[in-house]
Amino acid sequence: MKIYVIIIAALLLKPLNAQDMYTLETCQTDIATDVPQFFQDYFQCVKARMSSSGNYVNLYFSSLPPYESWYYDAMNATSSSNPNWIPFESFGAGSYQNPNVISELDIVISIPVNPTPRTGVTIDAEAVDGEVGTSDYEYPMSYIGCALNGATMYNPCAAPGDVIEDEALSFDLYSGHPGGGAYHYHTTSPGPLEVLKYKMPDVVTNTTPGSAELEIFGINCDGVVVMGCTELDGSAVDPSEWDAQNGHVEDMVGADGTVYFENRYHTHICYTDISDDAADNNGYPDHEFTPEISYYETPGYAGLGNQNGQMTTYDRCMGLDAPVEPDNEWVALDDDVLIPGEFALYNNYPNPFNPTTVLDYDIPENSFVNITVYDMMGRRVKTLVNANQSAGFKSVVWDATNFVGQPVATGLYMYTIVAGDFRQTKKMAFIK
Repeated sequence: MKIYVIIIAALLLKPLNAQDMYTLETCQTDIATDVPQFFQDYFQCVKARMSSSGNYVNLYFSSLPPYESWYYDAMNATSSSNPNWIPFESFGAGSYQNPNVISELDIVISIPVNPTPRTGVTIDAEAVDGEVGTSDYEYPMSYIGCALNGATMYNPCAAPGDVIEDEALSFDLYSGHPGGGAYHYHTTSPGPLEVLKYKMPDVVTNTTPGSAELEIFGINCDGVVVMGCTELDGSAVDPSEWDAQNGHVEDMVGADGTVYFENRYHTHICYTDISDDAADNNGYPDHEFTPEISYYETPGYAGLGNQNGQMTTYDRCMGLDAPVEPDNEWVALDDDVLIPGEFALYNNYPNPFNPTTVLDYDIPENSFVNITVYDMMGRRVKTLVNANQSAGFKSVVWDATNFVGQPVATGLYMYTIVAGDFRQTKKMAFIK
């Protein structure tokens, strides 16, 4: 028999503890279950909420990178109490340390759930020129996106008078650096790919940009997904229909058949070496940094920029101090909402099954939940859930036909839930 209680809870992002190294394991990930599956499956170290109207995903992040960097302490320091700090390492001639250090920020971007393409926008070589203020609908010189690991993605251009290739000489081991305190990426980094390896170890083993099994770096404030050298299902990219910033529109479908986005514009940062030729200017066909031109309309935002040769105010999205719309409630606080009184894992159904089965489970409080399928030898077959979840009655589907690596064999399998101090294992049978 189930016991129901009403729970009022607020889960906040944990501030950085100076005694703990800030990592994918120690950072707080707080993604509401009504947020689109893309954010639940691919993001770590962020807080995500639907807006009150349901038109935006409000994505909160600190810009702290969850790995070691020499930007975690004062420039030219020889030692540090910060456990994420490492000494500066030169990459060769011209390499230097940016005279800024990492700060913990409170950033939110409101990402439209169903963005509308801008009309009359041509993203050609002339528009993607690597220079500030020369094209319509350039992203502002600001925080324009969030990487999978909660670090900031920035405008791809350098301040006027500089070239972005020169700024690359100040990147750390993860191709990031601070600017005014905000740690950010302009280009590819193994940092977001480490999130993929952490959340889906049965899919991603390589975190080297350009050769990883799956390459997603993050999402921009207007809804443009920033990819690497793969599509969302891990397949190789097809550049035949790319525009000047390696972007195109198509359904974004995962390897297991999940349709994350329909007709979504996304770009691919896919190259072998960062150019040291300033004359290249990031123009077509070599798109080396994050998208320069905003593809989607961003109602609710407003900024000053160049439009048809005139400085004017028009919608351009960026990082904010507060969301465009307030958050929707994650757990409703009225007497009509039933919350389970205890953790539980139920028998899957159908059982035996072919090819899909449903696993139901109860979460009485906001918890980090892991549900993993193992074979009878104890080898991991598939991780089904690995995320923070709100209190409630939950279900997850395992499709045994969609397995990366090798076919799932007929036989008995175990599925285990770990949530807080609760752990339980049950068996199921897959029959072809």
